Amino acid sequence: MVGYGILEQVPSTKKYRLGMTLFTLGNLALSRIDIRSEARERCFPLAQKYPATIHLATQSMGEVIYLDKIDCSQSLINASSVGRKAPMHCTGVGKAQLAYLPESYIDTYLTFPLKKMTDATITTREQLEESLSEVRREGVAIERGEIEDGLTCVAAPIFQKDGLPEMAISLSFPYGRIGSVNEEDVKKDLLACTRELSARLGYRG
Repeated sequence: MVGYGILEQVPSTKKYRLGMTLFTLGNLALSRIDIRSEARERCFPLAQKYPATIHLATQSMGEVIYLDKIDCSQSLINASSVGRKAPMHCTGVGKAQLAYLPESYIDTYLTFPLKKMTDATITTREQLEESLSEVRREGVAIERGEIEDGLTCVAAPIFQKDGLPEMAISLSFPYGRIGSVNEEDVKKDLLACTRELSARLGYRG
């Protein structure tokens, strides 16, 4: 196996460790993963179980970009469509990613006071920091009417191998539908989904 690069010997200890061939093959496998397709496949059971719209989003320069949207029931959500951008500070998918990005990202791309979308929108840095701390504690972001009145979103990040967020998935419940489900079950099911996808990208946290 040493000859094929699967193992290599450490000169100082004479012990063996995984070689560069496996490292290269691992990176190649990660590069071929279509995470958007895999996310859609794993999200369908959530869309069938809950009266919610499922969103997959990434981020760029302080905004979220919606990559996919799954509706298994009549959608009443106006704030999202595939390809549309939205502020990070008032969306579940935005805060789920922002909580795990460097502080310098906020300094570079967010301008305070933040844009107010509804009466519930957070606008100050202090409010944002408090909200992001809660995301890190809970593992999910909860957004209640911050971008659209009556809309409640539960979101969680998908991590890359280096621990930075690649994307986020949210379940969006319009106009009181969140009251028909167990919110803790929603969080549990969503985290199970995003943890599987993060593992597919090589994240081991």
